[in-house]
Amino acid sequence: MRIGRTVIALTVALWGFCAPLKAQINTDRMMSVGRTALYFDDYVLSIQYFNQVINAKPYMAEPYFYRAVAKLSLEDYRGAEQDCNSSIERNPFVVNAYQVRGLARVYQEHYEEAIGDFREGLRLDPDNRSLRHNLILCLTRSGRKEEAMLAADTLIMNSPKYAPAMAMRSDLSWEQGDTLGALEWVNKAIQINSYDADILHHRGVMLARLERYEEAEEDMNRVIYLNPADASAYITRAMVRYFRDNLNGALADYDMSIIIDPSNVTGHYNRGNLRAQIGDDNRAIEDFDIVIEAEPDNLMAIFYRGVLRDQTGDYFGAEQDITRVLQEYPQFTQGYQIRSEVREKLGNTRGAQEDAMVVLREQNRRFNNAMGYSDEKEDDSKTRERSDKNVRNYRKIVVDENLENSTGFSSEYRGKVQNRNVEVQYLEPYRLTYYKDNSQTVSMVHFSKAVDALNSSGCFMTEILLDNHEVQLGERQIDRLFADIGQRTQMMSDNAGNADCLLLARAIDFALLQDFTNAEADLQTAVSLNPDNWAVWFARAQVNARAIQVKRAEQDIDSQQNGNSLPTMADPGYQFVIKDLTQSINLEPSFAFAYYNRGTFYAISNDLHAALVDFDKAIELDANLAEAWYNRGLVLVMLNRMDDAFRDLSRAGELGIYSAYNIMKRFSKSE
Repeated sequence: MRIGRTVIALTVALWGFCAPLKAQINTDRMMSVGRTALYFDDYVLSIQYFNQVINAKPYMAEPYFYRAVAKLSLEDYRGAEQDCNSSIERNPFVVNAYQVRGLARVYQEHYEEAIGDFREGLRLDPDNRSLRHNLILCLTRSGRKEEAMLAADTLIMNSPKYAPAMAMRSDLSWEQGDTLGALEWVNKAIQINSYDADILHHRGVMLARLERYEEAEEDMNRVIYLNPADASAYITRAMVRYFRDNLNGALADYDMSIIIDPSNVTGHYNRGNLRAQIGDDNRAIEDFDIVIEAEPDNLMAIFYRGVLRDQTGDYFGAEQDITRVLQEYPQFTQGYQIRSEVREKLGNTRGAQEDAMVVLREQNRRFNNAMGYSDEKEDDSKTRERSDKNVRNYRKIVVDENLENSTGFSSEYRGKVQNRNVEVQYLEPYRLTYYKDNSQTVSMVHFSKAVDALNSSGCFMTEILLDNHEVQLGERQIDRLFADIGQRTQMMSDNAGNADCLLLARAIDFALLQDFTNAEADLQTAVSLNPDNWAVWFARAQVNARAIQVKRAEQDIDSQQNGNSLPTMADPGYQFVIKDLTQSINLEPSFAFAYYNRGTFYAISNDLHAALVDFDKAIELDANLAEAWYNRGLVLVMLNRMDDAFRDLSRAGELGIYSAYNIMKRFSKSE
């Protein structure tokens, strides 16, 4: 029913009052907008567009394929597989459908079926490197190591400069116990691409397992230099530093990993562990609280927290935690010993004596081997795998179990294409929106007199906000936007007196629905009706900029799929975006966000001095605009004005953009 309402609202919005066209959907437009939504990670929205195409033309293979991509990204692997089936039934010669179906089957651990898909794709396209890459990993996971080795050798022969193939060959050698061969292959991979952070991470883990910690730390330093926003790199380096008895350095790395990824369970567990080792018990408990909230059945964390609660005087909490563990593992003697002491402190003499008797009875008996316990002396290793369920090892640092940092399954479809291979990433420009990304570490609501005046116009369905983060829309939000488009359309037909404002409101709706063609058309009309409205120019700049991003992403995808054999369209750059922002600034010279946006597009266009002037003005107007400090810092780095750059990045960090600290660390080493 919801889809039916959506189609009606969208039809009204797209074609207004052109009666002959109301009865049909422009499927080419719907496909284009659906792909746009997909590129910007609006998976729920993209699925709605593809649904409309499928309803109108169920015989087409393409919408099923792209809907499968969206479902894959939403981790609906069964749905993605079914859509790929439908796509392949309609056109069995689309290589990428086998690729995506294979990935969907991999994530369901249906490796044999996935192997069949990757091989079928290779039959159609024998030179497809991504398919062969995935085939190797699938063969490895299904235990067919010899076939995987042959497939890796084939890939290396066909693509002798493809470093990930050598990293996979290194993995296979490692699993066969050939550590020298494993190192030789990963070294070859790094010789080919010494800037691949994933492969360097891979070698760092390998060197750590060989107890070559100094070399491992050098690799991890390099990884963090190349990719300072990778939380897992800090966790790996923390483990290496721990082995080198550099506890302060390890703690600093765990701190940084948690700043980047606040929900990282391994980071919190290990940081809590180290905090406990240096006597910072209360903050260690805070870390274990977070681990237990994320993993309520993590008995290691529960027991460790119980021990720490005992040490900090929270005896009731300690008894609860230890009892929880003993309910699962009633032969865990150490648990009874500690609970006996806790109960004694609580004045529960009888309970304490009962626990003490259990310890006496069990101290010479072996623990149940099925649970992995024994009374034998605990091994003296300092780490454990995440899969280790032996509660006796609760004090050990957790290490990642796989060496596949560099050799994950390859897909051109997951994540933002336009963000690939970007060495220095400027923060995004601000947009007019109704929705704020509340998942960000910094969640600041920006106030502007100009935006307040805009809100007082009464043209918008709710309060207009300024935000520069991508927000994935839910179904209710999508439905509301479609309904609002229909309402604005009806209002314009009833009263043309406020048409420019209504067109602006409808354009914002279209833009949030990733329909930039219709958004631009509305803004073009609004400009002609009222060229003195600063917001129309500001909004048109944001719409044109995002349309350029989509066009570049499409060209990137097309060039990859066609092996760069087809010429790409000329890229006009951002000159029209900058021109619109200039007009907006002329009309509203106190609006800091327009200067920030124009400065960002100047920076992206490599006009660094013009960018600097705009960021200066944005900061003058709003000294708390953190993104302006950050982007100006990056521009100053590019101009080699390091002292000024670090001052700006430090200020950005103070205002909550913590990645600024990573950037400072990275470039301070490159001075």
